[in-house]
Amino acid sequence: MEFTCSDRVTHPAEVVHSLLRDDMTKILPYLPDVDAIEVLTREDEATGVRIVNLWRASEGAVPRVAQAFLKPEMLTWKDHALWLHEARKAQWRLEPNVGGDLFDCNGSTTVTPDGDGACRIDVAGALNVYPERVKGVPRLLAGKMRSTVESFVVRMIVPNMETMARGVQGYLDDQSQQG
Repeated sequence: MEFTCSDRVTHPAEVVHSLLRDDMTKILPYLPDVDAIEVLTREDEATGVRIVNLWRASEGAVPRVAQAFLKPEMLTWKDHALWLHEARKAQWRLEPNVGGDLFDCNGSTTVTPDGDGACRIDVAGALNVYPERVKGVPRLLAGKMRSTVESFVVRMIVPNMETMARGVQGYLDDQSQQG
């Protein structure tokens, strides 16, 4: 299932791109559904930067009905990204820490100028879930569940990605007021 989101930030594209690529952890206080972001690896290349971040969602962000079934390690994922300098674009792939073959999620994040010193953060991605890989789920039921589960997850992903843009806006607004 494909998904997109786009949001305007009233700060220059270069500043926003640099923040997302180099200092993502600084916006953590502005992300209510995320408890931690840890940089695992960073490799500078001629055309960009490869980064692997470990994200941990807030347990409070999980719907109550699912809280009994989800262990804390299930709320973590690795974000493998290649941030391209010239294009101000990241090609990314998400990898769950638990059940690594239960879904595939990949896409891109692009930061483009949007007039008056502002920019847009555009996210486009695709999610495929594989409920048949969950132990105990019958194949017939898994096939029927796929689109429902994908729709549910996408409805959770898109608002969280929009929160990222609001987090960038909040952080940069606070920084410009401080100095």
